[in-house]
Amino acid sequence: MTDEPVGPDLVEPAASDASPPEAAVHAAERLALGRTPDVRADDPWAEAGRKILRFHLAKMLARVPGVVAGVDAEEVHAMRVAARRMRAAWRVFGDGFERDQVRRYRGELRDIGARLGAVRDLDVLIGILVTYGEQGSRRGRVGREPLLSAWRAEREVRRVELLAAIESERFVEFVRDYETLAETPGLAAIAIPPHTPALVRNRMPATIWDAYQAVWAFDGDLHEADLATLHQLRIAGKWLRYTLEFVREPLEPAATALIRPVVALQDHLGNQHDLHVAGLLAREFATSTALTDAQARSVSTFVDHLDQGVVRLGKRFGPIWRPIAASDYRRGVGRAIARL
Repeated sequence: MTDEPVGPDLVEPAASDASPPEAAVHAAERLALGRTPDVRADDPWAEAGRKILRFHLAKMLARVPGVVAGVDAEEVHAMRVAARRMRAAWRVFGDGFERDQVRRYRGELRDIGARLGAVRDLDVLIGILVTYGEQGSRRGRVGREPLLSAWRAEREVRRVELLAAIESERFVEFVRDYETLAETPGLAAIAIPPHTPALVRNRMPATIWDAYQAVWAFDGDLHEADLATLHQLRIAGKWLRYTLEFVREPLEPAATALIRPVVALQDHLGNQHDLHVAGLLAREFATSTALTDAQARSVSTFVDHLDQGVVRLGKRFGPIWRPIAASDYRRGVGRAIARL
């Protein structure tokens, strides 16, 4: 789940002669090139980043019609994932671009990403509650109906805000701005002095090691780590995963073996974090809302179930972590980097 602020200035009335969702679809069609970003070891650093931005921008914009239709919640998820990967591309390759331009582009992306995240987070909460209800009694489901209704109502509010953003003139400008960046080689890229690492092959090795060591640094403290620490580990793991994925093709066949345990780490910690947040919010709802005794018991039982799930996942963490902290993993990183 996200804790990103939603920029209040993103929404503006759409121009009467513009259709922002259609503009997004047309841009996605122009941008789409292949099944991968096709980053190569001899790509200039900024241009590799531009390839990745273009690839995920096309994926993000292709989801706009589905998000607007609102039939499948996975459309929001997929659009958010693409936006996150664009933000990750700025984190990895941003030092190849002019600082002022990086700040502007990242700011535009952060606003729409926050609105997507606000809807997606509630989809996750609702999914946890509905799944739990399917395993329990009808009486329990009825007792938790006020909580489900509250989360669904909040989700609808966030969805309306998201649609207002997507259907605004500012979103048209966002699409136009990013499409120009993605399709214009050299735009906003900084000049690289002679005899300075300037290609993927001689800049990515240090970037990969930096991302890995940020994860490995947690190793000594995990036996007593609290949930906040594990959440920080999850974030560090996310950056490692994205960094490896961005150069997957030149790193293969080693890349898949390196990415797989990081995905397992992310999924495990993500599930634990989602259960924890759902428990906190359900508990807060129960203490701030007038409920009948039966309803309060139903919500309390749900919270207990979530708390038990958090503890259970904590006990299963060791086997998820060990492959990443192992010396074999570091040797694999070294072999993969040697392919660049």
